[in-house]
Amino acid sequence: MEGKKKITWSHIELLVTAIADIINNKGVKYDTIIALGRGGLIPGAMLSYKLDIKNLQNFGINTRHDDGKYLETLVYQKPSAITGNVLVVDDINDSGKTFESINSLIKSEYSNVNELMYCSLTTRYNTTFLNENTISGEIINTSDWLVFPWDK
Repeated sequence: MEGKKKITWSHIELLVTAIADIINNKGVKYDTIIALGRGGLIPGAMLSYKLDIKNLQNFGINTRHDDGKYLETLVYQKPSAITGNVLVVDDINDSGKTFESINSLIKSEYSNVNELMYCSLTTRYNTTFLNENTISGEIINTSDWLVFPWDK
């Protein structure tokens, strides 16, 4: 990573609004938001209000050590039941590893999911998880470490 880039609350609000607009334009009504803990919890809650999705679940997962190096996927908490159209939310789609892990877990353990969409406030340009089922508030072309307002 080159340096650090601080993200402001006003920029977060713009990104959440952009994502909500994209989702509304798709015309799909989502039944559940799965917010990936910890980074996706705040944007997930913000989207639940903007999209009027009352079923907000936490999926606790970690794919990095504190030093930023990748580790085997560690799941802390999983929702007991997920059905219908599901929106998975995180703060950043960085390498794609977290979304890849969640995608694999959901497809193997939850058979009642119809539509599965992934969204992040930001997506790094070289992520490995970017397809027709991903939405991003912005795609960034930097290797700077992003510091969100809720980060320490």
